Amino acid sequence: MEVSSGSTSSFGSNSGVRKLCECGLQAKVFKSKTDKNPNRRFFGCQLYKEGGNAHCKFFRWLDEEVIGWPKRALAEAQSVIKEKTKKIEELNATILELRGDLERQNLEISSINTEDEKISIELRLQKRIDEMETIVYRQRIVSRGLTGLLVCVVSAIVFCIVSDV
Repeated sequence: MEVSSGSTSSFGSNSGVRKLCECGLQAKVFKSKTDKNPNRRFFGCQLYKEGGNAHCKFFRWLDEEVIGWPKRALAEAQSVIKEKTKKIEELNATILELRGDLERQNLEISSINTEDEKISIELRLQKRIDEMETIVYRQRIVSRGLTGLLVCVVSAIVFCIVSDV
């Protein structure tokens, strides 16, 4: 696994004691550079980058060390974001259906002789599309806000863990 090292620092384990690797050294925070876990931070033996077999191969994901209210807050935020993303997908599908309806109506409108009737149908359909696009826009704003909040919560949790708060 390719890694970049972070600073050596104090951070709490579940028992409030500094995180030690299996060879007794204070663990160090590294950042994964793999495709599967890009930029994900983990604890590892300080001697990992030194090469050879002098290190104990200690490994723990930093985000899995989060417990208590921060973990619940992360789970709740991720759940809300997932729900909003699903809602946005559903609304986008509805918009596509409405656009299809609009195209079908436009074909029907072309066979209608009165201009007022054509305009009335077009306006009704366009109004429905505009309403759905407004809902999607609002859902995206909420989702982006929640994503930003999630990033802040994760940053605060990581800071607390790394600085042994």
